[in-house]
Amino acid sequence: MNKKYIRITIIAMLCAMALIATDIILKYQHLERKSHEISEGFNTASQKGPIKMGMKSKTDTFKVDDVTFDIYYGMYEEGDETPHSSYVQELTERPFFAMYIQEYNNRTYEENDGPGDICNDYKKINGYYFIREIPSEEAFSGEYAYILDDGFLASDVEYKHYETITIMKELFSKDKGIIIIKIFAILPLENGKYEISRGGHINIDYEFISEETVKIEYRHIKLY
Repeated sequence: MNKKYIRITIIAMLCAMALIATDIILKYQHLERKSHEISEGFNTASQKGPIKMGMKSKTDTFKVDDVTFDIYYGMYEEGDETPHSSYVQELTERPFFAMYIQEYNNRTYEENDGPGDICNDYKKINGYYFIREIPSEEAFSGEYAYILDDGFLASDVEYKHYETITIMKELFSKDKGIIIIKIFAILPLENGKYEISRGGHINIDYEFISEETVKIEYRHIKLY
């Protein structure tokens, strides 16, 4: 075996080893990224009520002033001919919906308005940041339906609608805590007030891992 052949063989082996090492590193990086992704709320095993919600994020670690991820939600199951009947007794009533964000505080949580309560201004519910209103015509359109695919233990959920949301920096007021994203059905009353009807929610744990960085995690345990 001549020296030239040996050199070529060694170079080929080194190149092969480099390619294998690179492939291992890329796979590790991919798995590492996947391990920090969040995809929750896409089955009904732990969900009740007509509104279903989920969330997705490519990372669980954020700068505190840019905690931004996608939320998915649907107001009714596709194919339901009278979807608003899940929220009201009389089919002539047409509820609209409102989205809020709240930092959980167990000392004041029970004082906040909730399903069955009456409020003067649905945009100023005690302890909640109002995010947006979803009109009845929009909420009960096909865009806001969800699809259930029944399985053995639970039904997978496919959402027609999602949007990107950023949590306000001021809500991260503790070293660790819980952020709640809520959607309530709002029923206008004849006296100009509003009744808060059924809704859905997502609970998120957060914890500061440095002065300006927070890590979030979907919280599976119900708070109420």
